[in-house]
Amino acid sequence: MFCYNLCSSSRGNSTFLGDTGSGILFDAGIGIRNFQKALSLAGISPQAIHAIFISHEHSDHVKGLDIIAGRFDIPIYGSRGTLEFLVHHGLLSASRKLHILDAPVEAGSFLVTPFSTPHDSAESIGFHIDCPNGKSAAICTDLGYPSETVMQGILGCDFVMLESNYDRKMLLTGSYPAFLKQRISSRSGHLSNDQCAQTLEQLVQSGTSRIALAHLSEENNRPELAHAYSAQYLAQRGMTEGIDFTLEVLPRFTEGRRIAV
Repeated sequence: MFCYNLCSSSRGNSTFLGDTGSGILFDAGIGIRNFQKALSLAGISPQAIHAIFISHEHSDHVKGLDIIAGRFDIPIYGSRGTLEFLVHHGLLSASRKLHILDAPVEAGSFLVTPFSTPHDSAESIGFHIDCPNGKSAAICTDLGYPSETVMQGILGCDFVMLESNYDRKMLLTGSYPAFLKQRISSRSGHLSNDQCAQTLEQLVQSGTSRIALAHLSEENNRPELAHAYSAQYLAQRGMTEGIDFTLEVLPRFTEGRRIAV
């Protein structure tokens, strides 16, 4: 059982959870060619995917959704607000196998439970996943702050993929216009490196042992900054990387790396 990141950045996000024979996909912000290329690097067939779960409607999470789901006849799960937005705006065909996700659902051998995330979208969600090997995982990106609902969804999971989107100093001094800086740093925007680190402290205390930092901004963050901030923050609180937890930053496009769950 492993988590396999196909892509993770402000330009595209997609993650597979399962094994080489069976699994589920979270978000499809990747073109069909890169999708197939990424799966082949890990020895995964598109036919192994039982369902696609969509966090929200922004293009970096859905740009390949309609084509991928249509090509391989994969059911799609998302909140009512997300699915209605995608269909209404012509981003998703109403003829696809669409399922409103407002309660726990079984997909293959997985139990997926959605939870609300604070983000400037129609109705964004994160995912708590109970895996067939008895482990639990959470996938949570695109949130302005770790709300109580979010924490309920991710605390206690063995593996957590969490957003570490931007470095505050880089955002403040960068070239983005003021309104965009405000949007990103707002309570309906994205998690900063320091917000992520503070959240990770609670996760490790709750038993999380494997962590992946996701959805890094290409303009306002660097992998080494995101990693160092969280690792140093946790070390200052007596939590040692490699002993109490593992921590890695997901690449913009996969290099074939799997994370055991």
